[in-house]
Amino acid sequence: MIANIISYVQNHWLEIVSVYTSIVGLASIVVKLTPNLRDDDVLKGVIRFVGKYIALNRSSTPNV
Repeated sequence: MIANIISYVQNHWLEIVSVYTSIVGLASIVVKLTPNLRDDDVLKGVIRFVGKYIALNRSSTPNV
């Protein structure tokens, strides 16, 4: 079962990253439209996570 999950992630890595970054981009727009600063802090945490773990992947495809 874990092998199937790993295989799926390897085969669909670009799509997964694309969807995830699109969601973060949309959330950034929503956050900027709201006057509350509390949601800005939540988004900063998400962006730090993306920057830390997505940026580790230097190639466009995972190592197989």
